[in-house]
Amino acid sequence: MDQSGPTNTYKILFALAAAIGLYLISLANYLLFHSLAELFSVMIGATMFVITWYAREYTKEHFDFLAFASVAYLFVALLDVLHTLAYQGMAVFPGNDFFANQLWVAARYLESLSILAGLLLLRKPRKFNLFRVFLFYAGLTLAISLAIFVVKIFPVCYVAGQGQTAFKIISEFIVIGIFLTDIYLLSRSGDYFDAIVIRNLNLSLMTAVATELCFTLYLSNYDWFNLVGHYLKIVSFYFLSRAVIYTSIQKPYATIFRSLTEKEAALEQVSLTDELTGLYNRRAALTFLGKNLNQIQHSGGDLTICFMDVDGLKRTNDQFGHLAGDDLLATVARLLAQSVRESDYACRIGGDEFLLLLPQTTEPEAQALMNRVYAARDRINQSGAKPFPVDFSMGLAYASQNRFAQASLDQVMDQLLEEADNRMYADKKSKQTTQWSKT
Repeated sequence: MDQSGPTNTYKILFALAAAIGLYLISLANYLLFHSLAELFSVMIGATMFVITWYAREYTKEHFDFLAFASVAYLFVALLDVLHTLAYQGMAVFPGNDFFANQLWVAARYLESLSILAGLLLLRKPRKFNLFRVFLFYAGLTLAISLAIFVVKIFPVCYVAGQGQTAFKIISEFIVIGIFLTDIYLLSRSGDYFDAIVIRNLNLSLMTAVATELCFTLYLSNYDWFNLVGHYLKIVSFYFLSRAVIYTSIQKPYATIFRSLTEKEAALEQVSLTDELTGLYNRRAALTFLGKNLNQIQHSGGDLTICFMDVDGLKRTNDQFGHLAGDDLLATVARLLAQSVRESDYACRIGGDEFLLLLPQTTEPEAQALMNRVYAARDRINQSGAKPFPVDFSMGLAYASQNRFAQASLDQVMDQLLEEADNRMYADKKSKQTTQWSKT
C-alpha cells in the first residue's frame, strides 16, 4: 500500500496548523512570534553544521558544497540569534532599537554570498579543510558584530519615524540579485548534485528571493510584510533542511544499500557465469531449467533443450595445445551466443559440454535454430580462421505440460536431460569424423 498520500496530507495539515498557530501568537505577542520564527532558521543552521562536522573526515580530499554551506549557515544562524536578541522591544542591547535591521542585512549578505562562493568553488576541484572554513567564518562574523555593536561603522538600516534607509532597501535588492545568480549557477550544476537536492535548493533560494522582496516593503518591524517575510524565511530554511538531510542522511543509506545490492548482484552473476566462455554455468543452467519446467507444469507452454558436446577437444589439445583447446571452447561459446535468441539460455555445463534452453520453442522450431548454428559452424570452418576444425554433436529433448501427468518436476528434469544426452551421443556415433585427416 502506498503511504505517500497520507504522509503528504499529514505534512500539509501540520504545516497549516503551525502557520495558524504562529499567526495567532503574532496577534498576541509579536516578539514571541518573531523569536519562534528566527529560532527555526537558527536550529536548521546549527543542525546542518553538526551533521557536517561529524562527517568531516569524508570531505578532506574534495570540495563539498553542502559541507561548505553548512559552516556558512552556522554563522548565519549566529547572526540571526543576535538579530533576534536585538529586535525592537527585546531590550537586550540598550541604546539602539535597530541593531536587528543591520544584523538582518549582514546575515542575508553572508547567506547569499556563501552560496555563490560555494557554487563557484564547486567547479574548481581542490582539497577541502572544513576547520579553516570554520575559522574564516568565525573571524568574519566577529568582524561584522564588532562593526555593528562596538565600532558602529556598519551603515544604518532603519530610522525611527522614517522607516528603512536607502542602504537597507538597496542591499535587499542586491541580495535578491545574488540569490538569482545562485539559482542560475545551480541550474548549471546538474553534474554535481542529485535532482532531489537541486529541487530543494532551488525552492529554498526562490523562497529566499520572495523573503527579501517582503523586507523591501515593510514600514515597521511589526507590520504585515514583516510577518509574511518571516513566514517565507521559515519555508526557505525548510527546503534547505530537506536538501541537507537527504544528502547527509537519506542518500548515504540509500547509496550504501544500492551498493550492497549491486555487489550482491555482481557476485551472483559471477557465481552463475562460466569463467572461460562467459556463458551461464551448470548451476545457472539447472536453475533456469527448473524455473522453466515449473512454469510449464503450472501454466503450460513449451520448452526444448539441446545437449551439445564439442567434437575433438582432446585431439585439439594434443595436437595444438591446451590454449587451442580453450580457444575451441570459446569459439563454440561465441557461436552459440550469437545464434540463439534473447529469450534463450546458452550454458556450459562441463568440460566440453554445453546446454541450450529454448523456452516457448517446439522441437521443430528448435531444429530450425540448430540448423542456423550448424551453418555458422560451417562458415567458421570454411574461413580457415582456425587451425583446428570446429564441430559438435547435438541432442534435442522437448517438454510440455503433458510430461507432468505421471512425473514430478525433478523426474521430468532428469528425463529431459537424459533424453537429450542420449540423442547427442547417437548423433556423435553417426558422424564420420574424416576432418582430422585434413589437418
